Amino acid sequence: MVKCGKPLGRQRYLCKDSDKYFLADAFYHHHSKKLREEALRLYANGMSIRAISSVLNVHRGTVFTWIKRYGGQKHEKLVEL
Repeated sequence: MVKCGKPLGRQRYLCKDSDKYFLADAFYHHHSKKLREEALRLYANGMSIRAISSVLNVHRGTVFTWIKRYGGQKHEKLVEL
């Protein structure tokens, strides 16, 4: 890993193994398991992806990804997310 510039005052690094850039102090937003579970419950009850994203204030692409990733699992597995 080597330093690779400082755009907007934040140090950027390059990983030589994966050839990818990243910021050491970057904030990555993660949604809670409870929010994902609620989105899956709403979808299972027939609510549209657009409506779910509006109710939970989450981007509809994120809701779609959750459904694609976790929607095919049994309900018991969903609780363990």
